Amino acid sequence: MSIICRLIGLFALLGISAGTAAAKANRVLKLPGNTTELVRWSPVPPHYRYQDLLPHAERMSLFQNLGYGSVTLAEKHEFVLRDDKLDEETTHSIQLYVTSSGISNGGNSGFWVDGTTQRAEILEAYVLQPDGTTIEVDPATLQITSDNSPDIFNDSYYVTVPFPQIRPGSISVLVYKTVSDLKKSPLPWSRILFPARFTPIESFQVRVDWIDNRRRPAWKTDYPELACRETPLSLSCATKKAIPPVLTERDMPSPYDVLPVLVLAEPTSWAAISATMQTLADSALSKGKEIKELAERLIRDAARPEERLNRLFAFVSRDIRYVGIEHGHSGVVPKPTTTTLAHRFGDCKDKTMLFVDLARKVGLDAYPVLTSTNRRSLSKLLLPASSYFNHMIACVKLTPNYESCVDLTDPYLSAEFLPRAIHGAVKLTVGRGTEAPGSLASETFTWKMEMKADNRLTDDGTIVETLERSYDSHWADGIRSGLESRSQVDREQWLLEDYRNIMGDKVSPSLRLAGLDHPSFPLVISSTTEFRNAFDPAQMTHIVEVDPWLRDLARSVKTTNSRYPYSFQGIDFQSQITYRLNSGARIDNLGPRVDYQSLWGSFHRYYRKERDRVTVYTELKMPRAEIPVNDIAEFNRFLELTGEETRIWFGVQRELAARQ
Repeated sequence: MSIICRLIGLFALLGISAGTAAAKANRVLKLPGNTTELVRWSPVPPHYRYQDLLPHAERMSLFQNLGYGSVTLAEKHEFVLRDDKLDEETTHSIQLYVTSSGISNGGNSGFWVDGTTQRAEILEAYVLQPDGTTIEVDPATLQITSDNSPDIFNDSYYVTVPFPQIRPGSISVLVYKTVSDLKKSPLPWSRILFPARFTPIESFQVRVDWIDNRRRPAWKTDYPELACRETPLSLSCATKKAIPPVLTERDMPSPYDVLPVLVLAEPTSWAAISATMQTLADSALSKGKEIKELAERLIRDAARPEERLNRLFAFVSRDIRYVGIEHGHSGVVPKPTTTTLAHRFGDCKDKTMLFVDLARKVGLDAYPVLTSTNRRSLSKLLLPASSYFNHMIACVKLTPNYESCVDLTDPYLSAEFLPRAIHGAVKLTVGRGTEAPGSLASETFTWKMEMKADNRLTDDGTIVETLERSYDSHWADGIRSGLESRSQVDREQWLLEDYRNIMGDKVSPSLRLAGLDHPSFPLVISSTTEFRNAFDPAQMTHIVEVDPWLRDLARSVKTTNSRYPYSFQGIDFQSQITYRLNSGARIDNLGPRVDYQSLWGSFHRYYRKERDRVTVYTELKMPRAEIPVNDIAEFNRFLELTGEETRIWFGVQRELAARQ
């Protein structure tokens, strides 16, 4: 397992400069900047033929009618689990290209190689043409792509195979073998395979052979269309029929919580994985005085455990920057906390263990916890395996019944909150007698906003708006992370565009920002804006308007899902809008008090008036919820009702007209 603390990003090509001699069989590909002998070019005679692979005419017509750009005709994985723990996996990937767009999107194939534990051989790489010809891949065109996630440096490489001369009707063939040295991995091995994906697959097969019962793997699938048969020394699995693509939606759950899997793993238990990870994590803890002395300086006179936690969190999250140098075992084993402190940088596990070390030195019961940025479904953890987890956080037991967890990689949140990316995520506590995974807590309201506005109406028909928007928790976190590294000019431009997106692009507000550098407090955006010729003082008899900020918020959380439940993250919106009338006018009738209740939350609005002014109070509270597909229309309807159809309304009467 490689505990990589951020999702894999775009890949930057390192390039290949291979001469014609590299085309000779069994030659090591010279890949500048990469591990020696990482990939070998070892072609064998092609054993696939076009006529044997091409689907029948009716099937081809169906692909075209369904709009498929390309189709995986066959995917096969052949494992050999050896007694010396040098395990082999040979993968066959055969792709049919139906359209030009399918060629553009999928004309390259490839695979990942771990430079620490694996070596790879390319055995077959060619294109089969409809006329029966075979076009071999030129090994000089192969490319190596490193994991180019921001601030992460590790031994993961992607080998890209660009297939030549593809046209609609072509079939590409890639067969490669990876050899994994399990003795170099400190955690039990596992492999997660996906027999169904977001593209069509005609045939999916897996074959596993082991030398004796000592290497017999644990295995499990949650896909009823995958038939598996085990013998004393082998496992064979194959799909029962062609597999259509898994359908997608904008607000669908994580693919890892949706796609069916076949899991192969070294037999173990959750308790054993937790205990092994504890041994690895504890190796980072310091035995000298440096960490203890620092911890005591940081907490100074803080007596309450919560305050101690906050101060230590603030130091590690903000003063120790995120950089992951994860070569070799550093992808799994955290660096010594004294090293992380000396460097003033580290990845998630380095920062977590520094926090844990500091916290323990001042009496806090702190411990590391494995989690995942893309998995929330416990039911998808079919077997005990470390490969489900890609992140590490810290938790502190403040009381026997209360645990506070912090993510040391987010410098823009306070210690009260976890990043929303891991709300409800699967977790495995490291050590502490853990016997099973669990779930991280989720907050009731992710999006919190409080708004106060003062609208002064003048005698010339101008409305002068003074507005203060206060964002808390994750909303503030998102704004801080987007603005913190920008110049003052860029910040001002963002603030202007953000305001104009709601209020129109013809206004020129004066904008101010407060709280950017203080995650423990709300982030406040203040503005003053003049809306000229907004009304005719002589003709105005009433004011009717929609709260534009509430309307935008309600629209943004509606969903178009029709296949998957919607994970709604919760809204807590409160506004107080005052209207002060121009001279000679007074408030007349008021709009009705509104009290809506639904399965999804509550909406309240009421008015308080004086002679020449009225204040409108609005509150929308919709707690986090999993919205079933059958209830999505009703959920959206409630948002429309609160955000767009329930308007602010009150009458206006001229003083002269009243006397007459």
